[in-house]
Amino acid sequence: MWKTRRLIICAFSIAISAAFQPQTFMAISKAKRIQAASLTTEELKRFINPSLPLFQKQCRKQSARMMSLMTSDVQEETASVALSKRSLASSYVISMEDDDASKDSFIWRCCPISDEVVADHRLDEGIGERAIGAMKAKLDPAERGGFKLKCTILDEGPLVEMETDTGRDNGALIAVLSRVMAQSAFKELSDLENIKITVPSADDPSLLITEFYPAQELMSPSGYAPLFSSLLPPDVDLETMEMSDMVNGDGHPIGYIPRPLVHKFNLLHRGIGIVVCRDAHITNDQIMLPEIYVHRRTDTKRIFPSLYDMFVGGVATAGESLKLTAAREVGEELGLTRPSLSDELFKCIVCTSYNRCVVTVYTYEFDSGLDRISWQEEEVQWGDFVSYDVVEKSGALSIDRLRQKNQWPGRNGDALEVRIRTLMKENEGRQEDKWDYVPDGLLVWMAWIDWLSR
Repeated sequence: MWKTRRLIICAFSIAISAAFQPQTFMAISKAKRIQAASLTTEELKRFINPSLPLFQKQCRKQSARMMSLMTSDVQEETASVALSKRSLASSYVISMEDDDASKDSFIWRCCPISDEVVADHRLDEGIGERAIGAMKAKLDPAERGGFKLKCTILDEGPLVEMETDTGRDNGALIAVLSRVMAQSAFKELSDLENIKITVPSADDPSLLITEFYPAQELMSPSGYAPLFSSLLPPDVDLETMEMSDMVNGDGHPIGYIPRPLVHKFNLLHRGIGIVVCRDAHITNDQIMLPEIYVHRRTDTKRIFPSLYDMFVGGVATAGESLKLTAAREVGEELGLTRPSLSDELFKCIVCTSYNRCVVTVYTYEFDSGLDRISWQEEEVQWGDFVSYDVVEKSGALSIDRLRQKNQWPGRNGDALEVRIRTLMKENEGRQEDKWDYVPDGLLVWMAWIDWLSR
């Protein structure tokens, strides 16, 4: 089955390249219409092309080139640094380092995301892809105008200091990051009655302020909200405040933070995406793919009204398992509550000017005989199961429209251009070709395509 699938994928890849012979393309087009699973490997070899050695070589070369360029999934490249030591906040990439001078302290170097930082990556990429490129680059805040924060764990509590003067204009951001850094000391100090934290002032980060918090309240995610009270509106109810995890580039939590501050400072956090499939999970060893559920957001939504999405998505709450987040979101948005989620399929980083999230992707197998979809009327205007080919083409065309308006936040490149142009020629004039999708979902979709090709 695997060898058969590889030949099919290679056939599709070669079909989009004008460099190959017309008779090869015609044979592949015919192959696309058959139930490939019913053929043996040898039958498929003879059917597609009698010149097998050259065909296989072209397959491997073309397929590898396309799949390496088409997606913004950070797992496709070997990063020059460990993403576990990087994160993102506002216009800065954070490098998390040990302090060579003391085992009781650690350092966060914050370097602005600029053309120089991403010089080793394509400068024509979207804003999100450039942020991912900055996480992979070698950073030198002293040369790039960044700032450095140092956290020292003292007997009575953590001390966070700004060690450079270049961060004075980022007082609020420094105040937020300092409180995230301070959390690393709390478990070690749980035997204290009160924990003392000393952090830079939001008004003037060169000045330090001291605050005291009951240690027992800081032992659960909900107890962390008061740490940020001075940075939130005065009328906010801290007891009901939703907390999220700020994460590193691998998606592992590095601290709890109120949800409003995640969006205000565009902090890297955790989330999930779910593809709802009709009567079968999608795996990356399939040839025939089931229909998937697409929905349209209501025109009253504050963000992306009336746009389409092929994912059910959501943000994980602090300390929540990602599979629990996925079950909660698919239940809340579509009323699907059967235990029908797949295991984790892959992770990818989604970056835009307003959202940075390490997304973990699952599928949900919709059973036509048992499940019924129930929308949230304030969230969903329309939804239905759609042929996979239709979603693939309409998604590519939506990306192309964003690119034409210079609004695509992800990766560009010749392979993406070829793929879009090829899909545009298939079944022209369908209504679905005009669907515009949520950009964040399209970024995850590109990573999905990469995962499916592995």
